[in-house]
Amino acid sequence: MPESAVRKSPNTYIPGAYVDPDLAQDHFIICGLGSLGQQSIINLNKFSYDPFQVHITAIDQQPPTSWEIDDLPSLLVEPPIVGDCRRDHILKQAGIDRCRAILIVTSDESTNVETAIAARRLNPAVHIVLRSSRHSLNALLSKQLGRFVALDATELPAMTFALAGLGDGILSVFKIGPYQFRVSERAVAAGDAHYDNFPVHRLHRRHCRLLNLKPQRLPRQPIGWATTASSVFHRWQPHVRVHAGDQIAYIEVERHADSLPHKRRKTKLVRKMGSWVEDLLSGDWRRQLLSFWQQETQQSLRRVAAIAFSTGLALWVLGTLLLKYSVPTLSWPKAISLGAILLLGGYGDVFGGFGVSLVPSWVLLVCLLISLTSLLVVIGVFGLLADKLLSSRFEFLRRRPRLPKKNHVIVVGLGRVGNRVTQILKELKQPLVAVTHQLQYPELVGQVPLLIGDRLQEFRAANLATAKSVIAVTDDTMLNLEIALVASETMADRVFSPVVRTLNQTFSDNLAALMPQAKAFSVYALSAEAFAGAAFGENILSLFRLNEQTILVAEYQLEAGDTLSDRLLAEVSYGYGVVPILLQTRGLAGDWEDLLMPADELRLSSGDRLYMLSSINGLRRIERGDMTPPRRWRLEAKTPMNNEMLLEAGNLLSQLSGLSLSQCRAFMEQLPGTMEILLYDYQAYRLMQALSRQLPIQLAPVEE
Repeated sequence: MPESAVRKSPNTYIPGAYVDPDLAQDHFIICGLGSLGQQSIINLNKFSYDPFQVHITAIDQQPPTSWEIDDLPSLLVEPPIVGDCRRDHILKQAGIDRCRAILIVTSDESTNVETAIAARRLNPAVHIVLRSSRHSLNALLSKQLGRFVALDATELPAMTFALAGLGDGILSVFKIGPYQFRVSERAVAAGDAHYDNFPVHRLHRRHCRLLNLKPQRLPRQPIGWATTASSVFHRWQPHVRVHAGDQIAYIEVERHADSLPHKRRKTKLVRKMGSWVEDLLSGDWRRQLLSFWQQETQQSLRRVAAIAFSTGLALWVLGTLLLKYSVPTLSWPKAISLGAILLLGGYGDVFGGFGVSLVPSWVLLVCLLISLTSLLVVIGVFGLLADKLLSSRFEFLRRRPRLPKKNHVIVVGLGRVGNRVTQILKELKQPLVAVTHQLQYPELVGQVPLLIGDRLQEFRAANLATAKSVIAVTDDTMLNLEIALVASETMADRVFSPVVRTLNQTFSDNLAALMPQAKAFSVYALSAEAFAGAAFGENILSLFRLNEQTILVAEYQLEAGDTLSDRLLAEVSYGYGVVPILLQTRGLAGDWEDLLMPADELRLSSGDRLYMLSSINGLRRIERGDMTPPRRWRLEAKTPMNNEMLLEAGNLLSQLSGLSLSQCRAFMEQLPGTMEILLYDYQAYRLMQALSRQLPIQLAPVEE
């Protein structure tokens, strides 16, 4: 395969960095042989096949005590190097000078950062994939180091845990710029106006794409499965119809959260009023009253003090000027002191009770208002100060959300994974209860209902019998298993799928055999696919599970000569088995244009940015330029009644098939005629639908 057929990522190399394609292109270093490091080795080797072998060297501080897969050491080109990966001689021994990418995935983030800096110094061209949860530091390092990707091994799979526990058919929710995408899976209901009895090709809409179809009965497909490189995407022929009871998965574009209309805010207000009515009827009015008072007193004490000081100064000046100019014989020092006495509530001391007053009546009234206003300001400031002191001394008076009574999710474990899962469920407006033995994130107090204590006992007190799901994400695998078993026994009378965090994929597979209803995920097994994809220079934005596979949301920056540039999107979609969801390209005016769910006939060019859904196999095919070949079709066309349609028909044929414009126009000028063309099945169907409106044609596959 020529070098131009191999994908060259701009994030991976700099000009002149290609030393030897057989070495530099496929050599990787993995620092850290914990679960994440071992799973990364497995996933990197999915990119390896003759004649392109992936060569991996591993470094660890200590010799590995156990391997998640027995023959895992055989996937390395040499035994693991034992030593500190931050040291120059260790990195040189591992081959940093000829390395394409280095994956730094130890459990110590400080070590990871130091290793990244050392690796960049030793090899300016190496692509660095770093395990780090410090987002602000990651952004700074990206600017300084270049060709750098930082991923959070716990944050990436958190969405998978949260949505698995949600159980509403939502597989993923992620954002790309101002656009929010939602991946859903559900059964088609009878009479569904959007899906029931629709052919598959009609479900690829402007803001929606069908990802997977599981029919109840296998439909008839005379020419077999559709041509595609994927075992999930684009498998069904375009004419296959979706029927009630079929299971479908699809991705759709939603509006950005910041652009929600006023109607949504109004709905939120209605829900809040409903909550007030419910609390009043249930006798919980004290909690609402306390909440209202706390909201009114949460203002900054410094700002209140500044306003009070400014008000007092203005009143002092006003009182002084009134007294001075209403009593001409009064000296300025005396007027200033009397103004201060007014502020301190000394109205009677200034005007002498029943004595004869020397000032007009309106001045007396204004001075009385000054004294009253000053007293109210002083009382308000002292009241806020007292409330601040009392609230800091009596934390139990703070508002704490009530435990939901039913249809809630119980999250057991509030480490980094549990905290992120909790935040996601909270953003999705899902009622939940968090259970932990030690509060690591104080900001959750007041945001979600918390139960702190023995986790195995406390989660039973979270209305377990009426819960929607249980997500066990503690660091103790055995505790997670025990929680899942207890929950399953409690929910024995209904369908219930506990979500369990495990530390390795082997245990997840064994647990799936023991508890088929449970959803067991290894954090590092999920994250490792993203790390492996990032090692080849692609930016992995998110991941989710579909049809027992991990699907990655990948970003590609196209450059001249790579395996995506100058190809039709149809070739990319079906040849590599991926789903393009957003294309950023330059329009006719030179401005950047966002194309959501881009059409198959668009042609990619250098400089475009393409976002897609892909399995690890799809990334591997793109990396190697390994496309599934299209099917051969015979196109028979007759002369149209109106020859003026020939020009437009030639343009359509060129646009939808990828053939040159001159070749298509020459064919139209020689009608009637026959030609053979290579098309993927969805391309052929679309060509048949569009071209038949211009002239009589027949399009049929050629048997080989």
